[in-house]
Amino acid sequence: MGRYVGLNAMKPDRACDGYEFPKDSSSSSASSAVLPPQRRPAVFEYLFEPNSITKPFQGTTQERRIFHRFQYCTVPAFAGGSETGFWTKLVLKVGQEEPVVRNAIIALGTLHEDYQDRCGKYSPQLIDDQSYQHALKLYGGALRELNQRLNEPTKSNAKLAIIASILFACFEVLRRNNMAAVIHYQQGMRALIKQMNIPPTTESSLTPYSRGSKAKFREMPQDEVDELLRVFARYDIQACTFSKDLAEPLAADVSQVPRILPTNLTLGQVRYHLDNLLVSVYQLVKSDARMYRYWRRDTVPWEWQTRRQEALDIFDAWMAALENFFSVQGSRLSSTDIKSLLGLRLQIKTAVVMLRACIDSGPESTFDAFEDDFEDMVSKVEQMTTALGMPEQRPLEDEATPFTMELGIVHPLFFVACKCRDWGLRRRAVAQLKRAGKEGVWEGPIMAVLAQRIMELEEEGLEEGEFVPEENRFHEIKKNVDYDGRQVLFEATKALDPTWKTFSVHREAVQF
Repeated sequence: MGRYVGLNAMKPDRACDGYEFPKDSSSSSASSAVLPPQRRPAVFEYLFEPNSITKPFQGTTQERRIFHRFQYCTVPAFAGGSETGFWTKLVLKVGQEEPVVRNAIIALGTLHEDYQDRCGKYSPQLIDDQSYQHALKLYGGALRELNQRLNEPTKSNAKLAIIASILFACFEVLRRNNMAAVIHYQQGMRALIKQMNIPPTTESSLTPYSRGSKAKFREMPQDEVDELLRVFARYDIQACTFSKDLAEPLAADVSQVPRILPTNLTLGQVRYHLDNLLVSVYQLVKSDARMYRYWRRDTVPWEWQTRRQEALDIFDAWMAALENFFSVQGSRLSSTDIKSLLGLRLQIKTAVVMLRACIDSGPESTFDAFEDDFEDMVSKVEQMTTALGMPEQRPLEDEATPFTMELGIVHPLFFVACKCRDWGLRRRAVAQLKRAGKEGVWEGPIMAVLAQRIMELEEEGLEEGEFVPEENRFHEIKKNVDYDGRQVLFEATKALDPTWKTFSVHREAVQF
């Protein structure tokens, strides 16, 4: 695979950096899919065998300071509830041993410090600041060094590329270059899946990736490989919620999730199981199942109907049990835990609504049946933002809500604002978006502007509270943010006939 230079599809003037994975030297076909073995090959176990962390840190006084700050300030912002093993163990261990990863850590830590010093504020002028430029210089150096290492296709170099791709993706998200972030983690995720599919006798460090290649997503991480795959899977979900049409294929068995939540589960175990639910549902929602939305139920393949129903049965039982967990444990949870878990619960509820509507659900009025769910989601966010004193914010101004890389409440609120046509409820969702802050690629105040415009277009010519007719409603909404131009570019489709054969497309740039 050669060097990529990815361009934002709706913003052609902003390039993203990338790194090369060496071309496979074997003669195997690029289209062949190798199923993952039942037991991971020894070569892969060796690849991720942890190194000693007893060696002294190599670097200047400033680099040591940033490394320390990364550990205690940056990691908590980027580590999701079930990703701590990757951030607190693997990254720090390898960073002390390998200059490539260490330099990537220093670059990300420097940018995060600059981001916090600016309180998240952004403008084309601010990015010329010395601190920001220094972070970019470190980032560029880490990319060049990794490219040089990848000229030699070895197991250890593949390991560095996989770990660095996560750090580079986080760097791009923090500097609001989201398309580059997606490219980075796709490179890393596909390299990881390649490694997991290598037969024990194969010496090559990389094999051709095919769309059908899958990696086993375990119920609970058992080693560093599982920790890596979990991080990639969570980032893939984030991309799928925002702009990505299909999820990277994983062997995620939703049946592994307990049907009844045991009372002795720890908070960490609850987080893992919630992540398992989310990964599993997006494996269905962002798969070929989405093509059957406009089909009659009796024409949809039985396999997809069965898979969907099995998933829904488990989700319903588990979410009901989860509410019982909160009634027992809620008073013992910190505000940080409450916010994190609320985000996960709303993400799952949103995904399940999408799953229910992905087959034989042509009209947008299908979503009217979920008004009680939408009311519950918005009410819970209102309770939290009030309790935590989260204020309304303007796009790209000083952030009162700390940045997190973890998906939370922004995407569910945006989903409600677009798919719920109740006059008052969708406006309450927009009001809460203004309080929601920045969660990875999602920014609440910016999405509030877009949601407000979508409401205006759908409700044009209607009286307050009047029912929104089917012909006014948008179906698919695609979006991208032009930060330098301070505008959201979006396109949305409307059905032109009751059989959903033809659609009109509305395109617009919304200033913020």
